Amino acid sequence: MSEQKKTSTLAVAVAWLIVGIPAGWGVYNTALNARKLFLPSPVVQGVPVQTEVTPVLPLKN
Repeated sequence: MSEQKKTSTLAVAVAWLIVGIPAGWGVYNTALNARKLFLPSPVVQGVPVQTEVTPVLPLKN
């Protein structure tokens, strides 16, 4: 029989941290950016809002 080496718990924990921290950061940033899709658009201060539809061509009377 061949002898098997066991990987230390510390090495496994460090490896998971090396992979998990950047992956978690990416998921967090993706969630923040996806949240913007579901929020109402912000109101821009100082820009007048057009409430009436202006015809492109003048109407003849």
